[in-house]
Amino acid sequence: MSDNILIKNKVKKALMIPQDENYADDEIELHIKSCQELIRSTGVSEDIACSENGIVEALVLIYCKTFYGFTNDGSVKELPPSFDFLLRQLVLTVKE
Repeated sequence: MSDNILIKNKVKKALMIPQDENYADDEIELHIKSCQELIRSTGVSEDIACSENGIVEALVLIYCKTFYGFTNDGSVKELPPSFDFLLRQLVLTVKE
């Protein structure tokens, strides 16, 4: 099973979406890829950003839980401070 399928299943579990439901898969996959790109933009390699690294999984879960189901009603959702803390920790501990 690929890393993205594993993380998608973890995100679905965190969002309390049954694994056999696929109505949200496209949106969840988009959020996962967006988070991975955000991680990569900090200089972390693609291999790490798309891995099962514990910090990476935590970042993806926080990111997806923050933005899943977000509607453009004018309200602004912001990532919690824990996201920035974990991202800094990842950048400082992972060297290419």
